[in-house]
Amino acid sequence: MNKRAVNISSLVILLALLSLILEICLYYFIPQHMITVAAAAVISLGLTHFFLETSLDYDYCFLYAALMTITSVAFCMIIYLIQPNPWVSYDYTLLALIIANWLIPFAYCFIRDFADRGPRFSDYLFFFNGMSLVFFVVYFIAIIKQLFITPLLPPYDSIAFGAHNFVPFMATGSYLERAFAEGADISSMVVYILEMIVLAIPFGFYAKVYCRRLPFILRLFIYLAVPFLFEAAQYWTGIGRADIDDYALALIGITIGVIIYHLVYYISYESHKRDFLEDRTVTKSLLFHFGGNF
Repeated sequence: MNKRAVNISSLVILLALLSLILEICLYYFIPQHMITVAAAAVISLGLTHFFLETSLDYDYCFLYAALMTITSVAFCMIIYLIQPNPWVSYDYTLLALIIANWLIPFAYCFIRDFADRGPRFSDYLFFFNGMSLVFFVVYFIAIIKQLFITPLLPPYDSIAFGAHNFVPFMATGSYLERAFAEGADISSMVVYILEMIVLAIPFGFYAKVYCRRLPFILRLFIYLAVPFLFEAAQYWTGIGRADIDDYALALIGITIGVIIYHLVYYISYESHKRDFLEDRTVTKSLLFHFGGNF
């Protein structure tokens, strides 16, 4: 590692530390916590741009984003574990803070690589895979929390006598039918459905990204088996809520994730005639089959 690389790495670590201290101070002193999230987004965008333009390398963007994501996860877990606390409260803006620290650098570098017409910046694939690994760690923690520790629950009661629902959306449809007939508020049901779908979208996208060279049947098995295993684990352990509706909603989210992959691939191919995950220094002919490669 040369002296310039050491200097840039040291600068990245220093600015990441200062950014974290600023975010903690804003969260503690300002009751409107969305201000902290907005400030984190602006800082992440500005520093990611600065590191990329200074080094012409995505490595330093990854170092900064990884440090900020990991430390904000640690901060979120500490605040969650010390509740109730009269000095600092936990709310879901801490999750938004984690998302901002990961998503803003990831989205910015993705757009820069997508728009770059030549190999001006290096090591994008390292950045993508590294950011994906960081995301997997955070995503796994979120899955465990939302399915087993504080499980997402619909607004209706479970079926009596320990019975289980094996017909997709029968219980959900019955609840919505009664709610419409009685003029009741269905916002809690809508939130539950959206949360279950959104929770599965990243898995659908990344399963397609990292299994895209596998045969279709094997990929389909992965799409179906992973959410089933989570539901089965909840059923066998008695922790969380094992239900056919959760499984069906997860499959919808996975399908959306796969579709997002194909849309990004399609746009990349139409714009640059290359896979968005392909090293731009490698030139080769690609055949794109949008309809038959799901």
